[in-house]
Amino acid sequence: MSWSAVRTVAVLELRQRVRSTRWQVMLIVWGAVLVLLCGGMGLLAGTTGGDVEDTAPYLYDMTVCFVLAIGLIVAPTLSASSVNGDRTDATLALLQATTLRPVEIVIGKLVAAWSAALAFLAVSLPFLLALTAEGSSWTALAGHLLILVVTLGAVCAIGLGFSAATARPSASAVLTYLVVVALVAGTPLATAISSTAVRGEQQRIIYLTDYDASTNNRKVCRSEPEVQTTDVEHVERIWWMLIPNPFAALSDVAVRAPASEDLWRHPGGAILTGTGDTIDEMRNPQPSELVVNYCDDNDDNGPDSDDGSLRPTRHLVFWPATLLVMLGLGGWSTAFATRRLRTPARTLARGTRVA
Repeated sequence: MSWSAVRTVAVLELRQRVRSTRWQVMLIVWGAVLVLLCGGMGLLAGTTGGDVEDTAPYLYDMTVCFVLAIGLIVAPTLSASSVNGDRTDATLALLQATTLRPVEIVIGKLVAAWSAALAFLAVSLPFLLALTAEGSSWTALAGHLLILVVTLGAVCAIGLGFSAATARPSASAVLTYLVVVALVAGTPLATAISSTAVRGEQQRIIYLTDYDASTNNRKVCRSEPEVQTTDVEHVERIWWMLIPNPFAALSDVAVRAPASEDLWRHPGGAILTGTGDTIDEMRNPQPSELVVNYCDDNDDNGPDSDDGSLRPTRHLVFWPATLLVMLGLGGWSTAFATRRLRTPARTLARGTRVA
């Protein structure tokens, strides 16, 4: 594969297709939204007597989530019509008639769409750097940037694959958006639906105390413990359904950042930190029996034993698995698009123009 040929196709794609989508106007609007968001929240914190360092983590999380959301919306529009759109305009056959190889055409189109999607990240990067300097974590910023770059590239590759598989640009765009919705909204919905299948009974054995008048109202234990049976959802068996979700990966990075050491103490923490805590709690195994001993004042199973002085133990990170899923989807889509562009083509959709 010649990188010069890839660059030629990418430049041609940027000049011909990306420019026609008016994405430059969208970049200006996106920059204005970030200015209003960060500036408005900063002024609100100043007028209410708040500290900028306390507001910065929330603004940072909102900006990162907005960048990912905008990228997931824009990326399919840039790549879902790359192949079938050129077929409709009778320009794809001209590329295939040159010495360009199918993989060079596909990679060039992918680089063009990926670069246009990353432009939104480039516009928001100064804001992310400023917010990180005010109180967020540089480690979290590096992890978030990696997830954003890989996710946007994978979505562009998925759109390119559907563009090569379908004859109409509208069909490929709809299919790409369906995959995005499945990753973002489908994974938590599947987790919620599957929670009914992992519901089971849990016994709670409670050792209660009484006060004996014959011993000057000293606390004594009851002879028999009280047994309670409740329904428990073993979500630790299905939490892995959230791994393909890029927003879950962002929260997994945020909850392990050094800056979250203080955020977790506050109710909900920051946005991504609170979400990461919730997912991490889902991974805790639910015991079949729970013993609560009120007879022993030093028992750790008592309700008041947790004084909040120690941070809960974290499970293993899962956001690298999210990257592997994205890379797998993107790699398979790129390989499929390359195979569809091989010449001579054996079969074409009815009504497809070749030249």
